[in-house]
Amino acid sequence: FIATDPNRFGKLTGWHTAGINVAGSFLLGGISAAPTVDVSKVNGFPTPNGANPLQRFQGLSPRTKLMMGVGFCGSFTTFSTFSVDVVGWISEGKTARALSYVATNNIGGFVAAGVGMALVKRFFG
Repeated sequence: FIATDPNRFGKLTGWHTAGINVAGSFLLGGISAAPTVDVSKVNGFPTPNGANPLQRFQGLSPRTKLMMGVGFCGSFTTFSTFSVDVVGWISEGKTARALSYVATNNIGGFVAAGVGMALVKRFFG
């Protein structure tokens, strides 16, 4: 579909990166707001037979937060692609497009991170 006509979505170039960056900010906000637990204490709590294992969820260990935040969200989001897109558009004279892209990434990212944090705090806080 795209491979047969790569220029078909040329006007959208870069905006997919903004979407990924905003989604990653939302996820990272949620991960950072999740309660942190001491794994050695949580593993000592018995789970009653037939109980839903999610009822035992107390939060994320510091190691899990680090792995999900830096590992998953860090590889999921694409700052280097964002930077190359902005510099490319500025060098092509598409300054308005570059500035709107920067605003979308930054403002959208801040808002998404805040929403992710608020949702996790509401449900698990």
